[in-house]
Amino acid sequence: MVQQVGFVNNANRAFGVSQQNPVINNNQNIVQKSSYEKGSLLPYNVANLVPIKTRLETPEEQNMYSQIVSLIQTSKENSISPNDNVSVTQKLDTLLRNGKLLSSSSNDNSTTLKNLYDILTLPRCYGLDNVKILAQTIDALYDPTVITQNFGDIPNNIKNQILSSDDIAQGVKVNPELMDVEGSGTCVAASVEFHMANKHPAEFARWVSGLTSQNKEVEQKVRLDALSKFKMDAVAFLNIFEAKQKDFNFDYTTLSLKPDDGAYIRAQVQDKHWDKGERSIVDVLMQSTLMQLGSQGSYDSLTDIRGGKFSTNPQGLVETEKTFIESVVENNEKMSIRYQKVDDNQNLVGWECDFNKIQKHIIDTLNTGEDVIIGYVLTNETSGKTKKAGYVNTVDNAPNKIINGHEITIVGYKTDNNGKVTFICNDTDDDKSELIEYSADFLIPKIHHAAYPVAMIQDDMALIEAQQMAA
Repeated sequence: MVQQVGFVNNANRAFGVSQQNPVINNNQNIVQKSSYEKGSLLPYNVANLVPIKTRLETPEEQNMYSQIVSLIQTSKENSISPNDNVSVTQKLDTLLRNGKLLSSSSNDNSTTLKNLYDILTLPRCYGLDNVKILAQTIDALYDPTVITQNFGDIPNNIKNQILSSDDIAQGVKVNPELMDVEGSGTCVAASVEFHMANKHPAEFARWVSGLTSQNKEVEQKVRLDALSKFKMDAVAFLNIFEAKQKDFNFDYTTLSLKPDDGAYIRAQVQDKHWDKGERSIVDVLMQSTLMQLGSQGSYDSLTDIRGGKFSTNPQGLVETEKTFIESVVENNEKMSIRYQKVDDNQNLVGWECDFNKIQKHIIDTLNTGEDVIIGYVLTNETSGKTKKAGYVNTVDNAPNKIINGHEITIVGYKTDNNGKVTFICNDTDDDKSELIEYSADFLIPKIHHAAYPVAMIQDDMALIEAQQMAA
């Protein structure tokens, strides 16, 4: 039986080469970018890009924009972003000029501007500051690479206040060190968060507006055929994932998506004690919500521990959970291809597809304007462990033993004169607010799974499933 592999964090961060100005080639015949500029749209296919709106045309739009600018400028604390010392108003102007600000690609057709305006003018939940939330949302939309899964510490005096609460789990009270999260398991959630900021700015801002509001939730209207072409299977998925539904019919359902209570504690900590390189308030609440959705409501943000049906690993999310999350967020059915064969002892024993087929799946999807979130694994051999002095070839130390899994997002690619492909990627756990490059030769053999729109890979998926059944 092929085992599910949990995807937690990248303990071997040095395996990539960082490059601040890659040559992006997301479609060789259409897009040629010589550099990646902060605030620009990340790689996209011009042929499939809907017309963008870059001018404030209505009195309502002009009023919302001017009020946001005015209130940001009067807030000394948030007028200059601590991430890069660029003014928030300058970033807002960039979002207007590149089309992100007036994008209405959201679940309820609201624009990014309208959702930012709501963040600023409507009450936020207790302990959160409107202007700070607005500034952090603009930061993430301007440069999605600032999104991170690095938790940050909880000061001792705050930790003591948390422990005195009656609502805290007994296990945390007995072992407060559980709150000292170092290598977090939110790589799947952080990658999806990055994708939303990168490709769906209006939806990203809508989620932030809802999750930081006094209602502490965002409503997501999801078509049943976005979960499965078979409606009864879609109903089963909703039940299995224990999704909280507000209404239901056999065309769509409306989900109530919320962070766990511990996320608001961590959000309040980050509101007062954020350090550069740590998760923002927005990161905390977005990642908790996605972790809750994937883990059947079992995630605890204080400890970064989850339960649920699909994984015995207390951290991270597995492939099945990731695919469900992506389908809900995109409101479009995603299908995950598991490329690697893994035995019951978590040894990598082969591949379901050849190299060229995997590369084609990724490039074809990138050429439609989509990102591709992949899960890769490292074995004892590929991590370099077998090369270390004292290595013993036992069952647990076998060269192909999987020792780590992580999720990253492929946003583009480039091809050299010899036809060799290099992928442009974002990693939420590499301590860098910039894109990184991996050669296809290096990355593809490590890819365990990737999810794509069904139409992109359904024929190949059917062939793989048939081969698996025959074996």
